[in-house]
Amino acid sequence: MKEIVIMPGGFHPFHAGHYELYKSAKEKFPNADIYVAATNDQSERPFPFSLKQKLAGLAGVDSEHFIQVKSPFQAKEITSKYDPNTDILIYVRSEKDKNESPKPGGTKKDGSPSYFQPYTGKGMQPFGKHAYMDYLPTIEFAPGFTSATQIRQAWPKLSDAGKKKMIGILYPKTQESDKLYSLVLQIFNSILGAEAKAEPKPVVKPEVKESVDYLPEK
Repeated sequence: MKEIVIMPGGFHPFHAGHYELYKSAKEKFPNADIYVAATNDQSERPFPFSLKQKLAGLAGVDSEHFIQVKSPFQAKEITSKYDPNTDILIYVRSEKDKNESPKPGGTKKDGSPSYFQPYTGKGMQPFGKHAYMDYLPTIEFAPGFTSATQIRQAWPKLSDAGKKKMIGILYPKTQESDKLYSLVLQIFNSILGAEAKAEPKPVVKPEVKESVDYLPEK
């Protein structure tokens, strides 16, 4: 039996708070295979997968653990490497996302338990039957900042010094390299400088349906 831990998210952009969540997952599940699952979808937010992966690498996530998926909560690109009859699948999210879909618990129309169940560490079933949701502490990675949305909203209003300080907080490696700092500055200015002027309204996402689509294709 193997434990698979997946950290799903939008990551627009991937930042220090995400990395702290990733580290918390590694500490809580030291024997698990841990991945970050991200899409290349830019229909609602500006960052393509390639830049998410680059920024995650600057934050500290190895590229082989930062995986492009079509749907973070149906991450067949990851689960297809494992056995649905023996291996355990756990999704980890920030506590601030407890009210976001999909929520664990509840039952299907036929009265049987839903696919996603709360993580308790006991009575675990392989992911061919259930996956589990665990919530780890939300990290304030900068004064008053706990989300990527706040970064996008704040960026155009920051002075040059403020931008340099923000980048140093989000990606500590840039404090030691002018080249890395310039790279992130260019990425943020090109994407967030224009995008944040008209921040898209939050889109209400449909509930993730309960179906065998969660299972890997045989």
